[in-house]
Amino acid sequence: MTVSAKEVQELRKMSGAGMMECKSALSDANGNLDEAFKLLREKGIAKAEKKSSRDANEGLVAIKKEGNSAAMIEVNSETDFVSRNSEFHDLVNSILEIVMQNKNDTDKSIEDTKTLISDAVGKIGENIVLKNIKFIQGNIYSYIHNSVTDGMGKIGVLINFNSDSNKIDTIGKNICMHIAASAPKSLTVDDLDKSIIASEKEIISKQLKETGKPDNILEKMMQGKLNKFYEENTLMGQKFVIDPSISIEQYLIQASKEINSQINIQEFLRFEIGS
Repeated sequence: MTVSAKEVQELRKMSGAGMMECKSALSDANGNLDEAFKLLREKGIAKAEKKSSRDANEGLVAIKKEGNSAAMIEVNSETDFVSRNSEFHDLVNSILEIVMQNKNDTDKSIEDTKTLISDAVGKIGENIVLKNIKFIQGNIYSYIHNSVTDGMGKIGVLINFNSDSNKIDTIGKNICMHIAASAPKSLTVDDLDKSIIASEKEIISKQLKETGKPDNILEKMMQGKLNKFYEENTLMGQKFVIDPSISIEQYLIQASKEINSQINIQEFLRFEIGS
């Protein structure tokens, strides 16, 4: 089939691969960008993390905490200019208040904000979308990265800790910043989406198929590559950005000993504009 220069350019942005490799992959995938990217992965040409082929949505992630409760939302706008507008900030704050009131009733929060958002679209003149909502309760720590104004920025993180200690403020802040920087897909391997694991196994299998090594060696190589994937994509397995000589799991063990109290992460959330 005929592959356009625009399609090749988009795949190059996504994969970091060369022009001819992208053209060949698109031809083999009948023009399907995602399938072509997967083919490049299988050949070991593309990086594991797909880059966006389109401009990211603008907007803000915002967090509101009250006592042991916290809400985080992502509100998208068409331009960064609007996301820095005080009227847009007022809208985001109003949505946060509604989410805090409705707690875990996401459907009610969406319904209760429809008119508010519709009115803002008419006033501001851009399409505005409430993309993500989350409300959690517990021992919550939060972080906003690339802050535009108080409680609002481009990346937001919430963590719910299990700990009896009141000395974990620094630990909570450090892990929040790590999550913002490293974007883990899950807390542990057990929490990782099974479809993600299956897809990665398929890609690794096709990569190893060309080596011609015996099955017992291929099995060990497969497990080694999978372990590396888990290390890079699960929070507990990731190298700690502040001290890459240890993992987040090891950091929590060390920190627990220092304060003489067990620290566990019950859950974490990460919203990012454009992801």
